[in-house]
Amino acid sequence: MNCKHFILIAIASCSLTAKSQLNFENTEGKILLKGKVVDLQTKSSLPNAAIVITNRKKGITADLNGDFQIYVYPTDTLKFTSLGYIYKEIPISGIPEEMRYSLTVELVKDFYKLKEVTIYPFRNKQEFEVAFVKGDGVPQVVNIPGMEPAKYYHKEKAKFYNPISTIYEKLKNKRRAANPDFKP
Repeated sequence: MNCKHFILIAIASCSLTAKSQLNFENTEGKILLKGKVVDLQTKSSLPNAAIVITNRKKGITADLNGDFQIYVYPTDTLKFTSLGYIYKEIPISGIPEEMRYSLTVELVKDFYKLKEVTIYPFRNKQEFEVAFVKGDGVPQVVNIPGMEPAKYYHKEKAKFYNPISTIYEKLKNKRRAANPDFKP
């Protein structure tokens, strides 16, 4: 690599770093506002809260700690929102100058109270009683083509053992071929 190439690379890298610096001409007349969005009751931060400049339809989101930083004009109004919270609008002219770098916006939880709803499969109590007596709605065994039907071998066990019941069960299972009508 010769000297000419090295100088061109150095000039190009200097011009790139100069362009990446802040351009203060775009911030003329604007106010830098820094703050945090928190829950009113718990004082915990609200991550990813939305901050919208209402009159310009632009905005940002807070970081995972609820912190934000935004340039605004003195005539702007900010709207702070977060999922599950009531939004809050604050005009920039209403923020004291000493609070512009440590603004804390507290949002209140939004509660939705729904009426209790009971869903019945019947129009009235009499229809339910008739269906209950008939046994309507009792799950039926569903046979699917290509699949073997389910087999259930579950047998309830007694909570206590009665010696007479045990003898009866043994005799019942050992019916003799000589006397098929044997009943213990």
